Amino acid sequence: MELTHQLRSLHDGILVGIGTVLSDDPQLTVRKWTGPNPQPIVLDSQLRTPQSAKICHHPDKDCWILTVRPDAEPLGEQVDILAVRSADGSQRQVPLEEAMSLLRERGIKSLMVEGGTTVITAFLKERMADALVLTVAPRLVGGYKAVGNLQAEGCDYQLSIHPLHTALAGKDLIVWGDLHYEGPVP
Repeated sequence: MELTHQLRSLHDGILVGIGTVLSDDPQLTVRKWTGPNPQPIVLDSQLRTPQSAKICHHPDKDCWILTVRPDAEPLGEQVDILAVRSADGSQRQVPLEEAMSLLRERGIKSLMVEGGTTVITAFLKERMADALVLTVAPRLVGGYKAVGNLQAEGCDYQLSIHPLHTALAGKDLIVWGDLHYEGPVP
């Protein structure tokens, strides 16, 4: 937990998907480390974030919700709805390239993606992640998949991590390194 909170303190923004908000109700703050809270950001194409979510009541920042719904109703005083339009007009998912461009315009230079499988896989498929930090705990819970099938939907590149670093943090194994995408650009 301390490592996660330290990493949060080093980034301008922290991003999760709506699935993480609905299942975990995260705060996305720095509590177990000294440092500033990152800007909380949610990928929520259809605006399913409940007004009661902890992320909507952040101690010092408004939550930014990235959506494809231009007709979005306000969710409360501490929530900024940011409508993102895709180049092709698709309205199913928030287009990551356009969303990242909007976040850069708003001052986000470093982004920690702390999302679930869907969000992490989307960033990897779009080649939008440059480093990875993975915690391996000595517990088997089964049924959880951190990354989806990267070879699906025509992705024919390989993803490697190097240099690869490891360290112990208590009983947990921490693995980290730079991501390298090898193969044709989609």
